[in-house]
Amino acid sequence: MDYKEFLKTTLPHLGLRWRRFRSKSIRKRIISRLQVLALHSWSEYHSYLFDNEEERQQLSGLLTVTISRFWRNAALFEALETTWLPAILDRLPANEPLRIWSAGCASGEEPYSLLILWQESFAGSGRELHLLASDSDSRCLARALQGRYPASSFREMPRHLREKYCTNEGGTFSLPGGFHDRIVWAEHNLISDPPFKGNHLIFCRNLAYTYFTDSLQEKITVGFHRALLPGGLLVLGRKDHLPKGSGGLFRRLQHPIYERLSDNHA
Repeated sequence: MDYKEFLKTTLPHLGLRWRRFRSKSIRKRIISRLQVLALHSWSEYHSYLFDNEEERQQLSGLLTVTISRFWRNAALFEALETTWLPAILDRLPANEPLRIWSAGCASGEEPYSLLILWQESFAGSGRELHLLASDSDSRCLARALQGRYPASSFREMPRHLREKYCTNEGGTFSLPGGFHDRIVWAEHNLISDPPFKGNHLIFCRNLAYTYFTDSLQEKITVGFHRALLPGGLLVLGRKDHLPKGSGGLFRRLQHPIYERLSDNHA
């Protein structure tokens, strides 16, 4: 069994599109895992995976590591600030908090960006923000709780916001102490765990609709529909698209933003 055959025969069973993982860098990453396990061939690892549920989850997490940045797709954050968040808030009862779920949050850049956006533009409204951030990799969540990032993580973020919210510690930038306490962090696997319900807005960028198979995307899309309140919004990555057959669940407002349709449309 060579590397390509390993991908073709293994990854679809994990819900992953095998063609996404043919690069040399990912091959080296998996070989490093084989060395940790003292395995000597792709066939050995293939057999080991199917006898070990924990290792299947380990491999999925290894392959779908999301590289994120603050303010990733800056135009999206501008649209959220000027159009989509005000539209949601306008129709909410005055005492109802805004509930946002950042699914596949990696090391926290996205939820922290959303929190900063809220602080800058909506904190004075008197409303509450309930922000949930989840990832299947506990190591990513641990880095998020540290709140320390290299300068490269901020290249899309407006400079005045980085200077306002971060302390430069010799080229590494730290968020204020206790900032992470304003976000609920959860270890959660989109493939195997049920979705968190009751959201007005869900972000799932550059993960499910980038790496997962069509059938798994369809399953997750149904889950997101159930997890959103009527009229809620689902935000994808710039190159992501909902699977075919999602028209009864969501309608595109302005790519990559989709509105949840009511249950009688589904």
